[in-house]
Amino acid sequence: MNITMMNGRERPQRSWRPGCGSIARGITAWIVALTISLFSVVIPCVTVADQSLPIAAVAYRDGKITGIYETTFQIDHKTYSLVPDVVILDRHGDPLNAGDIRVDIEVKYHLLKGTTDKIDQIILYLPF
Repeated sequence: MNITMMNGRERPQRSWRPGCGSIARGITAWIVALTISLFSVVIPCVTVADQSLPIAAVAYRDGKITGIYETTFQIDHKTYSLVPDVVILDRHGDPLNAGDIRVDIEVKYHLLKGTTDKIDQIILYLPF
């Protein structure tokens, strides 16, 4: 089938046939799929370990509860006490109480300004 152009010349109509055009479309689709999959690998997933602490952890110390006494407890064999208005949280930021403190629990803690043994904020990493 021929089509007559405005200038009077005839130009044959191309029929669809597999060839360069379909290969190019296939390659383009493959490149787009590859790019999307690469971005999904490069963008990291957030895990529990990556989550930020409930309170800014700039001045927090790490430790493990090694002993519990009547009014004090030990973190890495150093004795500390809690201030009366202490903030005790779990790893998710949910409030806890002093009764949740147990031996062998990992903690992050903040010392009251101007003291070396009074904790005003503590995060308990309770076992799952």
